[in-house]
Amino acid sequence: MKMTLGLGGAALLFFLNCWGGLWALEQKIPVTASIVPLADFCRQIGGDRVDVQVLVPPGASPHTFEPPPSVVARASSAKLFLYIGEGLEPWAERMAKSLKKGSVALEAAQGLPLIRETHNEEPPKRGKEKHSHSHGGANPHIWLDPVLAKEICSKIGRALIRVDPSQKAYYEKNLANYLEKLEALHQEIQKRVSSFKIKKYVCFHPAYVYFAKRYGLEEAGVIELSPGREPSPKHLKNLVATIKEQGIQVVFAEPQLNPRVAEVIAKEAGVRVATVDPLGGTPPYGSDYLALMRYNLEVMAQSMGGK
Repeated sequence: MKMTLGLGGAALLFFLNCWGGLWALEQKIPVTASIVPLADFCRQIGGDRVDVQVLVPPGASPHTFEPPPSVVARASSAKLFLYIGEGLEPWAERMAKSLKKGSVALEAAQGLPLIRETHNEEPPKRGKEKHSHSHGGANPHIWLDPVLAKEICSKIGRALIRVDPSQKAYYEKNLANYLEKLEALHQEIQKRVSSFKIKKYVCFHPAYVYFAKRYGLEEAGVIELSPGREPSPKHLKNLVATIKEQGIQVVFAEPQLNPRVAEVIAKEAGVRVATVDPLGGTPPYGSDYLALMRYNLEVMAQSMGGK
């Protein structure tokens, strides 16, 4: 017996096919990112194809933050897990291992040129690239160098294509657009920093070593040698002496860390405290990496005699 579809049946079948296609397109890729900058990179590249959860909330430090069980449970169902690595998030490797089969974990620092660190309380000597801070051997704050941020974004683009290959062209287009914005940011920072009259600074912890290396600044000293480690009186005394001897005008604090020690050192040395944010997530820049970097650049320019 020959079966035929009437006009109504054909219309219904067409509608169901279209609805099914739209439903498939609306299914977003669940992504978990350890910190705000990684989440923003993923949103810029993934666009409306991704649903990104950030683990470390604004104001918290990834060094000391411990995700609650409810967050871990949701993160374990992510299709893509993004983290920096190199000891920035001590809990991240455990979480990466808990992902479901078929999910992808991306360690952003892997394969990038990293700055190795030492465990020394003395301020670093001029021209050295070793720093007095420990994250497991290398400094993990790679995202604060826009040039390295471009490499991180390229990695994220490849990871998204791996978990969602049908949208390769979409991700590649978004990636290319964002890489242009990162290059423009790099050129802007390079030009602005070249005008700084003062090139040295002291900071709470060495979040800006990659930024400093890229743009010709010098980290003259660090307050906190490793996460949660109180500086010794001798170390603080040496920092004050370094500030005075080298004509440093600013001590950089961070909103994720208690500024009390930075304020004491600055008062003793007769310099100012300024706050730069390595992570973002709060006004006026919110979750926008480009806005965050431009905010920090402006703070640095005002503190170091820039134009």
